[in-house]
Amino acid sequence: MMRLASALVFAPLIGGIARPAQAQSQSIEINGKRLSLSSEEAKALGAVSNTIPGRNRPLQDNALARARSIVKSPDARHVLALYELEIGTQRGDNAMRIPALDVLIASDLTSAQSLASYLSVRGGIAFDAHDFATANTLWTRLLAMKPDDPDALANLAQVRIAQNDPAGAIDLIERAIAKLTAAHRPVSEALYRQRLSIANQAKLARPAFAAALDLVRAYPNPRNWRDALVVYRQIAQPQGGLEIDLLQLMRAVGALTQPAEYQRLAQLLTHAGRAAEARKVLDEGEARDVIPALDLLTRQIRAEIDREIATGRGQSARPDADPAATSLHRAMALAAAGNRDEAQSAFRALAAQPGGYGELAGFWLAWLEQLGR
Repeated sequence: MMRLASALVFAPLIGGIARPAQAQSQSIEINGKRLSLSSEEAKALGAVSNTIPGRNRPLQDNALARARSIVKSPDARHVLALYELEIGTQRGDNAMRIPALDVLIASDLTSAQSLASYLSVRGGIAFDAHDFATANTLWTRLLAMKPDDPDALANLAQVRIAQNDPAGAIDLIERAIAKLTAAHRPVSEALYRQRLSIANQAKLARPAFAAALDLVRAYPNPRNWRDALVVYRQIAQPQGGLEIDLLQLMRAVGALTQPAEYQRLAQLLTHAGRAAEARKVLDEGEARDVIPALDLLTRQIRAEIDREIATGRGQSARPDADPAATSLHRAMALAAAGNRDEAQSAFRALAAQPGGYGELAGFWLAWLEQLGR
């Protein structure tokens, strides 16, 4: 399974920071709060404000340096931090943005709405710098402010991944998906795939199955069916008849794309007394140009199939030892016969049961439901 890129979701950058309309006065208002500045502070801050529209870097640097030497009061530091953040954002200069954001996050003058944005942006800067502890602290605080925000959940999940906590990351992604779904907002394919990738890399069986099933339910394209079932096979490692049934499912949904998979299914069917079916599997693989007809292993499997059929053992399939297997095969037969409603009912009943056959039934049910759309 390939490593999937993790797409971070950040709140929009802070734009249009309000500059005091009367920067030369000793009393200005920001966010509905009146600030008290000395005349020297007001004059220095006004000079910084005047350099922002023109984006003249030397002028800005000179004005900033003078303001930093003059500004002393908490109110003036807050205003200066606003300007430093805007200039730092203009320049893409995190060295300027970081201390400005830290001042604004700690300031009592910052509104709740602005604080959420500052926490989001500052956490993103920390994450990009691999300062995961700081990102975790900031985004955890943001999540406390906005517990229903799927973007905050998804961002914090990135930290859990970086901190080698895949179970925690999966929990946060699942919560984000649930919040988006409840709000009737679209859930991106990338978020579903990321959840599956994390579970796969951590070898978490139950989360991987749930992630795989949800992925193909939400985005049932060939790529996702292939990845979902390959991940499930790698983690579940089914044996015997269960492996046959999983490979048959992959065959039905068009997820067999490797010669070894067709060959493996043909061998398993032959050894299970179903050589005639095995021959059809190889024929299909060759017809799809997945396996070459002259491949040595394919020729060896065909020779074994021919021997089994010649001795009359090619149709002597062994009876199921597991009642769940019997239920699955009955549902598969109904589906193959075109009895979709009955097949869905049978798969649905089996999917409610624990174990590998119940999990396969869940995938079959998802497949049939998509065919009916």
